[in-house]
Amino acid sequence: MNTLTKTITHIFNGKLKLLSRFSITGVLNTLIDFIVFSLCQSVFGFHYTISQIAGYSFGVTNSFIFNKKWTFESNKPKKKLYHELIQFIIVNIVSLLITIFFMKLLINTFIINVYVSKIIVTLIAQVINFLSYKLWVFN
Repeated sequence: MNTLTKTITHIFNGKLKLLSRFSITGVLNTLIDFIVFSLCQSVFGFHYTISQIAGYSFGVTNSFIFNKKWTFESNKPKKKLYHELIQFIIVNIVSLLITIFFMKLLINTFIINVYVSKIIVTLIAQVINFLSYKLWVFN
């Protein structure tokens, strides 16, 4: 292989590995989020906004641990850990507020089922979170 081919292969494998790990972590976070959301919504009868906050919070906790240690392999000193954690929390508060806004819009304006709305806003959050984590939090 020539140098250009090796470089392209190295870049592609690195990006593919990163995207694959983020996707696996995202699926796990989404499962946790959706299970907690469903329990709060269906079993405990909480309003969908409270259910969204609870589910999202559990998913976010898992997300920080897996994305820091496995997806982005961030091993910064403890001082940097707190900085990352604050950035991570900011990203997820913004993402949560956006998902609640769109969930209310989908449910109240477009009369879309709460679970279909949950799936749509989860996809929106995934895009926001990946870009924010990659470019700002774990950079």
